[in-house]
Amino acid sequence: MVDPAVAGLDRDELMAVLRAENVLARRYFHPGCHRLPPHDRLPTPPLPVTERALERCLSLPTGTAVSPEDAAAIGQLVRLAVSDAAAVRERLGS
Repeated sequence: MVDPAVAGLDRDELMAVLRAENVLARRYFHPGCHRLPPHDRLPTPPLPVTERALERCLSLPTGTAVSPEDAAAIGQLVRLAVSDAAAVRERLGS
């Protein structure tokens, strides 16, 4: 979960940074199940918590193909992006 108020970047900005470094980061639970057939044809009450989660959830590479070194490198990229969020946003034009 990427909290823009804490990270200084939103989910999509962080995903762009990771993808620029060849890290296959993806939006997770996107679109929400309530937006997919057959649910999208049903009346849906407002889902503000679900919508907020959909905007913040980021999936990072996992599984046996990701070595401990890969995981550490991805973590370092996230830390670097967050620590210099203003410059990242400027570069992305956000």
